[in-house]
Amino acid sequence: MYRMGEAETKRIGQLIQSGKLYRYGGKECSRFEAGWGRHLDLPHVRMTNSGTSALYAGLVGLGIGPGDQVVVPSYTYMATALAVLSTGAIPVVADVDESLTLSPRDLERRITKYTRAVVPVHMVGLPCNMKKIMRIARKHKLLVMEDACQAVGGGYEGKMLGAIGHAGGFSFNFFKNISCGEGGAFVSASPEIFERGSVAVDCCQYYWNPEEHREESQFAGHNFRASELQGAVLNVQLRRLEGMLSRMRQHKKELLQIGLDAGLKSIVNNSLDYECGTHLGFVFDDEVAARTFSQNLQAHGVGNFLPMDTGRHVYTYWDPIMRRQGAHHPALDPFKLKANKKCRIKYTMDMCQDSLDILNRSVLIGMHPDNTRGRIGAMGKAIQAAA
Repeated sequence: MYRMGEAETKRIGQLIQSGKLYRYGGKECSRFEAGWGRHLDLPHVRMTNSGTSALYAGLVGLGIGPGDQVVVPSYTYMATALAVLSTGAIPVVADVDESLTLSPRDLERRITKYTRAVVPVHMVGLPCNMKKIMRIARKHKLLVMEDACQAVGGGYEGKMLGAIGHAGGFSFNFFKNISCGEGGAFVSASPEIFERGSVAVDCCQYYWNPEEHREESQFAGHNFRASELQGAVLNVQLRRLEGMLSRMRQHKKELLQIGLDAGLKSIVNNSLDYECGTHLGFVFDDEVAARTFSQNLQAHGVGNFLPMDTGRHVYTYWDPIMRRQGAHHPALDPFKLKANKKCRIKYTMDMCQDSLDILNRSVLIGMHPDNTRGRIGAMGKAIQAAA
């Protein structure tokens, strides 16, 4: 979370005074859905209680289920793969490349006759190579569910992340570009995908209007609704988003050039002019060099991290996946379902060795919209010294 203060407090206070805290009793959630839709230039937005719920709802909207394989990258929070399992499908883990996002080449290598969809993840605000991924998806008739949970507000070559594929998912939890503590949204240009996914979010989606009868679209859904409190905070946060991202993009470009001039090698930035700008990345020949650079930066007061050190964001730490524990009950476990017999795969610690190599020798430096010119200058000097 970058900024939160009096404006959010005032908005929440007004909401509490109104007494309209329920999702369908007020206007805050619907107002944010409309505003976020305009921001993305998409007609359909449904708020959820988390980014994980948003991914699940989007996959349900796409019709993903038992008998399907869904490709996910090896570097993402494990919720991406767990959302796939929640639909009854089997996640297939693919390598990332030096962009730290899904490798288009490895995506195509992992496709089988059971592959139904792919989830490109715009990790730490870095866009995937969506041009190549969408080309591969069209070639193999795959559905694309974008995971933009860590890239809220970012873009790729002029298009908004989350609005390029068939559906997109966002997170608004504490660590995201705009935050309401916990929250999310799934989006789509397709009314059919949106309506089906909305039932996954709200089991009574079609029952609030007694005149609606859509038996073909109804099923036993869940309750992942957002509250008006979340909507109220996000309506304030949304006003700040573009200014913050623009500032971080500019800071990243400045520091990137300093690093390049000092002889460092950048990670691949797929869309430097449109991305979030939240992380600057450098890649080294080996892990020793990466950790030496990281320690030197820390000594000069600049926080940073190696992607390999981020725990559940690396596939080797996805315990429920690696142990093939797919559900709370064996009869519901996708790894045990008869429909998945032919599309089950074996997970091993070295199945994405190229990813582990890249994650071990990359260093990421976080940006912040409140960094002053003096702070950016100090960071630049620290990068030069560490290099």
